[in-house]
Amino acid sequence: MDFDRIKGGHFIQNLRRALPLPAHARPALIAFLRERGVIARGAPRLIILDVFDAGAAGGLMCRFSIADGAEASSFIAPLAQVALERKHPERPRLLRRRQAPPSGAA
Repeated sequence: MDFDRIKGGHFIQNLRRALPLPAHARPALIAFLRERGVIARGAPRLIILDVFDAGAAGGLMCRFSIADGAEASSFIAPLAQVALERKHPERPRLLRRRQAPPSGAA
C-alpha cells in the first residue's frame, strides 16, 4: 500500500472542498506567464479552480485563472508554483486537517 499516495489523495480532497481558492504566482510561474504574453508586469492574483494528481511525472497540479484578467482563460501549472493567500478563511482549517492528531490522544 502506498501511504504517500493515500495522504496525497486526502490532501487533494481537502483542497477541492475549499475551491475556489485565491492564490499568488511564485516567481517561476510569473516568468512563464510573462514569456507567453499572458501578463505584462506585476504579480497577478490567481484563483485556483481545481487540483489534481498528474502522476509521478507531473505531481500535484492545479488549474487556475487570473483574477484580474479580462479573458476567461484557465491555465495548468504545478501546485508548487502557486502560493495560497494567507488570509483566506479556509486556510487554517485546511492546515489543521493536514496535521495528524498525536498518537494516544483522547
